[in-house]
Amino acid sequence: GVLALPMATMLLRSLRDREGWTLDHYRTLGTTVGRSLPVPVWTAIRNSLVVALEATAIALVLGTLVSLVVSRRPRDPLARKGLRALDAAFMLPLGVSAVTVGFGFLITLNRPPLDLRSSMLLIPVAQAIVALPLVVRSILPVLRAIDPRQREAAATLGAGPSRVLRTVDGPFLVRGLGLAAGFAMATSLGEFGATSFLARLDRPTLPVVIFRLIGRPGEANFGAALAASVVLATLTAVVMLLAERLRPAEAGEL
Repeated sequence: GVLALPMATMLLRSLRDREGWTLDHYRTLGTTVGRSLPVPVWTAIRNSLVVALEATAIALVLGTLVSLVVSRRPRDPLARKGLRALDAAFMLPLGVSAVTVGFGFLITLNRPPLDLRSSMLLIPVAQAIVALPLVVRSILPVLRAIDPRQREAAATLGAGPSRVLRTVDGPFLVRGLGLAAGFAMATSLGEFGATSFLARLDRPTLPVVIFRLIGRPGEANFGAALAASVVLATLTAVVMLLAERLRPAEAGEL
């Protein structure tokens, strides 16, 4: 009820104005809402989808590499402590506000050779860092479920490290990628903290547009913010449903 009631209220209010039921709030998404925005809301939705796809790709690559390293079980106690420290380091974005991440990127990547202030990669990279812990936590349990003796048996039979990775770890890794991709994309679509520092005026994302609309007076702005919020919630729900569909049934049994 705590989750469903606010969502239902937002949906109902997005379909009403002073005169009754209407779709006008959704029609205004194709405009700049009375010049309250630099671009139409649908353009911001497209920007969010493009950025989310880029951030998901970056987070999946980094998360897979981190998970493959951290999932190993070395016999050396010092190596085990090192892997635990590495795991904890990549979980830091969960304990640090996304606002801090965005502000840190803004003041760090602002001079050559890493001046990314005008680069379109800055926002996807920041959102990928925010989503990275969720990706690792989706993939890591799957890889840790692998019996180390399977890798040892493959190596004994003559398989090299790359073939062991492909034939032993690969099938397990695929099982966790669908859900990891869903978490990464859903996180990117709704991310506001870091993006609020980094988004350019001419390329805002949907959460940034919603915040700007809420901050301006007027029924049209508020109605457009409600409609945009419903669209954002729908997109996020669709992404997670697709991720669950793509995940093999065996993944839930590990």
